Amino acid sequence: MDQCMLIGRGGKNYKYKKVSQGMKTFSEFMVECSQLEESSLSRIKSKSDKSGIAALSADRGDKSRKENQARSKQLQKDIRGSFGRGPTKVKGSYLEKDKETGKERKVKEKSYVIDRGKLSKRDFKKKVKKLGKKYKQDSVLTQTKKTATLHRTRKGGLDKNKKGENVGRFKPQGKNPYGQSQIKGKTFSYGD
Repeated sequence: MDQCMLIGRGGKNYKYKKVSQGMKTFSEFMVECSQLEESSLSRIKSKSDKSGIAALSADRGDKSRKENQARSKQLQKDIRGSFGRGPTKVKGSYLEKDKETGKERKVKEKSYVIDRGKLSKRDFKKKVKKLGKKYKQDSVLTQTKKTATLHRTRKGGLDKNKKGENVGRFKPQGKNPYGQSQIKGKTFSYGD
Protein backbone atom coordinates (compact mmCIF):
# COMPACT_ATOMS: atom_id res chain seq x y z
CA MET A 1 0.00 0.00 0.00
CA ASP A 2 1.54 3.35 -0.99
CA GLN A 3 0.62 6.64 0.66
CA CYS A 4 1.80 10.21 0.20
CA MET A 5 3.21 12.07 3.16
CA LEU A 6 3.30 15.87 3.25
CA ILE A 7 6.75 17.25 4.09
CA GLY A 8 8.18 20.77 4.23
CA ARG A 9 7.61 24.04 6.10
CA GLY A 10 4.53 25.38 4.38
CA GLY A 11 3.59 27.68 1.54
CA LYS A 12 5.39 26.78 -1.68
CA ASN A 13 7.83 24.55 0.21
CA TYR A 14 5.38 21.66 0.62
CA LYS A 15 6.44 18.51 -1.18
CA TYR A 16 4.87 15.13 -1.38
CA LYS A 17 6.96 12.07 -0.73
CA LYS A 18 5.77 8.57 -1.54
CA VAL A 19 5.83 6.32 1.50
CA SER A 20 5.40 2.60 1.21
CA GLN A 21 3.56 0.99 4.11
CA GLY A 22 2.90 -2.68 3.69
CA MET A 23 0.94 -4.83 6.08
CA LYS A 24 3.03 -6.20 8.93
CA THR A 25 3.31 -9.91 9.45
CA PHE A 26 2.22 -11.32 12.80
CA SER A 27 5.84 -11.95 13.85
CA GLU A 28 6.84 -8.33 13.02
CA PHE A 29 3.89 -7.11 15.07
CA MET A 30 4.88 -9.32 18.03
CA VAL A 31 8.49 -8.09 17.89
CA GLU A 32 7.25 -4.47 18.05
CA CYS A 33 4.99 -5.30 21.02
CA SER A 34 7.81 -7.00 22.93
CA GLN A 35 10.05 -3.98 22.30
CA LEU A 36 7.36 -1.70 23.74
CA GLU A 37 7.07 -3.89 26.84
CA GLU A 38 10.83 -4.01 27.27
CA SER A 39 11.21 -0.25 26.86
CA SER A 40 9.07 0.43 29.94
CA LEU A 41 11.10 -1.91 32.13
CA SER A 42 14.35 -0.61 30.67
CA ARG A 43 13.22 2.95 31.39
CA ILE A 44 12.66 2.14 35.07
CA LYS A 45 16.07 0.40 35.16
CA SER A 46 17.69 3.45 33.54
CA LYS A 47 16.09 5.84 36.06
CA SER A 48 17.18 3.60 38.94
CA ASP A 49 20.77 3.66 37.68
CA LYS A 50 20.91 7.42 37.03
CA SER A 51 19.21 9.25 39.88
CA GLY A 52 17.21 6.71 41.84
CA ILE A 53 13.61 5.62 42.18
CA ALA A 54 11.01 4.86 44.82
CA ALA A 55 8.07 2.45 44.83
CA LEU A 56 4.99 3.01 46.94
CA SER A 57 1.33 2.06 47.09
CA ALA A 58 -1.85 3.16 48.82
CA ASP A 59 -3.49 -0.29 48.77
CA ARG A 60 -4.10 -2.22 51.97
CA GLY A 61 -5.22 -5.84 52.26
CA ASP A 62 -7.94 -4.96 54.79
CA LYS A 63 -9.61 -2.41 52.47
CA SER A 64 -12.24 -3.16 49.82
CA ARG A 65 -11.40 -2.97 46.13
CA LYS A 66 -13.38 0.28 45.80
CA GLU A 67 -11.57 1.86 48.78
CA ASN A 68 -8.17 0.83 47.38
CA GLN A 69 -9.04 2.30 43.97
CA ALA A 70 -9.97 5.64 45.57
CA ARG A 71 -6.81 5.61 47.70
CA SER A 72 -4.64 4.84 44.64
CA LYS A 73 -6.22 7.66 42.67
CA GLN A 74 -5.55 10.08 45.52
CA LEU A 75 -1.95 8.84 45.91
CA GLN A 76 -1.37 9.51 42.23
CA LYS A 77 -2.56 13.12 42.76
CA ASP A 78 -0.39 13.45 45.87
CA ILE A 79 2.68 12.25 43.93
CA ARG A 80 2.01 14.87 41.24
CA GLY A 81 1.67 17.52 43.94
CA SER A 82 4.82 16.48 45.82
CA PHE A 83 7.12 15.76 42.89
CA GLY A 84 5.68 17.92 40.10
CA ARG A 85 5.28 14.97 37.73
CA GLY A 86 3.32 11.77 37.48
CA PRO A 87 4.45 8.28 38.48
CA THR A 88 4.76 5.08 36.46
CA LYS A 89 2.03 2.57 37.28
CA VAL A 90 3.13 -0.97 38.12
CA LYS A 91 1.46 -4.04 39.61
CA GLY A 92 3.03 -5.05 42.87
CA SER A 93 2.88 -7.82 45.42
CA TYR A 94 4.01 -7.53 49.01
CA LEU A 95 4.00 -9.58 52.21
CA GLU A 96 1.73 -7.55 54.46
CA LYS A 97 1.62 -8.06 58.23
CA ASP A 98 -1.68 -8.06 60.09
CA LYS A 99 -1.65 -5.51 62.97
CA GLU A 100 -3.27 -7.77 65.56
CA THR A 101 -2.13 -11.29 64.71
CA GLY A 102 1.27 -10.51 63.17
CA LYS A 103 0.57 -13.04 60.38
CA GLU A 104 1.92 -12.30 56.93
CA ARG A 105 0.01 -12.69 53.68
CA LYS A 106 0.86 -11.82 50.10
CA VAL A 107 -1.21 -8.91 48.82
CA LYS A 108 -1.46 -7.79 45.20
CA GLU A 109 -1.53 -4.03 44.87
CA LYS A 110 -1.43 -1.15 42.44
CA SER A 111 1.94 0.52 42.98
CA TYR A 112 3.68 3.58 41.64
CA VAL A 113 7.32 4.16 40.74
CA ILE A 114 8.67 7.71 40.83
CA ASP A 115 12.16 8.85 39.90
CA ARG A 116 14.22 11.22 42.07
CA GLY A 117 14.62 13.83 39.36
CA LYS A 118 16.51 16.86 40.66
CA LEU A 119 15.60 16.43 44.34
CA SER A 120 18.35 15.75 46.85
CA LYS A 121 18.50 12.17 48.11
CA ARG A 122 17.42 13.29 51.57
CA ASP A 123 14.40 15.32 50.38
CA PHE A 124 13.36 12.54 48.02
CA LYS A 125 13.35 9.92 50.78
CA LYS A 126 11.55 12.31 53.14
CA LYS A 127 8.70 12.94 50.68
CA VAL A 128 8.33 9.24 49.83
CA LYS A 129 8.23 8.23 53.53
CA LYS A 130 5.66 10.96 54.25
CA LEU A 131 3.34 9.53 51.58
CA GLY A 132 3.89 6.01 52.93
CA LYS A 133 2.86 7.17 56.41
CA LYS A 134 -0.19 9.00 55.06
CA TYR A 135 -1.48 5.81 53.43
CA LYS A 136 -0.51 3.60 56.43
CA GLN A 137 1.88 1.41 54.43
CA ASP A 138 4.15 -1.11 56.15
CA SER A 139 7.07 0.29 54.20
CA VAL A 140 8.19 2.17 51.10
CA LEU A 141 11.12 1.30 48.87
CA THR A 142 13.75 3.84 47.86
CA GLN A 143 16.84 3.36 45.75
CA THR A 144 19.26 6.28 45.57
CA LYS A 145 22.45 4.21 45.48
CA LYS A 146 23.21 0.85 43.87
CA THR A 147 21.08 -0.95 46.46
CA ALA A 148 17.53 -0.27 47.65
CA THR A 149 16.15 0.13 51.14
CA LEU A 150 12.72 -0.67 52.58
CA HIS A 151 11.81 2.07 55.06
CA ARG A 152 9.31 1.32 57.82
CA THR A 153 6.46 3.84 57.70
CA ARG A 154 4.26 2.48 60.50
CA LYS A 155 4.68 0.46 63.67
CA GLY A 156 4.50 -3.24 62.93
CA GLY A 157 5.46 -2.70 59.30
CA LEU A 158 8.96 -4.13 59.50
CA ASP A 159 10.95 -5.70 62.32
CA LYS A 160 10.43 -3.36 65.29
CA ASN A 161 14.19 -2.98 65.81
CA LYS A 162 14.77 -1.75 62.26
CA LYS A 163 13.81 1.54 60.66
CA GLY A 164 15.09 0.38 57.29
CA GLU A 165 16.22 -2.81 55.64
CA ASN A 166 18.62 -3.19 52.72
CA VAL A 167 16.97 -5.32 50.04
CA GLY A 168 19.73 -5.48 47.43
CA ARG A 169 20.12 -4.47 43.80
CA PHE A 170 17.59 -3.93 41.03
CA LYS A 171 16.94 -7.24 39.23
CA PRO A 172 15.09 -7.01 35.89
CA GLN A 173 13.14 -10.22 35.31
CA GLY A 174 13.83 -11.09 38.97
CA LYS A 175 11.45 -12.62 41.46
CA ASN A 176 11.44 -12.25 45.22
CA PRO A 177 9.22 -14.18 47.66
CA TYR A 178 8.72 -11.04 49.81
CA GLY A 179 7.59 -8.73 47.03
CA GLN A 180 8.08 -7.78 43.43
CA SER A 181 6.64 -5.49 40.77
CA GLN A 182 5.48 -5.99 37.24
CA ILE A 183 5.15 -3.58 34.32
CA LYS A 184 3.52 -4.68 31.07
CA GLY A 185 4.13 -8.35 31.81
CA LYS A 186 7.80 -7.92 32.80
CA THR A 187 8.77 -8.54 36.42
CA PHE A 188 11.43 -6.78 38.46
CA SER A 189 12.48 -7.07 42.06
CA TYR A 190 15.37 -6.39 44.40
CA GLY A 191 17.79 -8.91 45.86
CA ASP A 192 21.39 -10.00 46.14
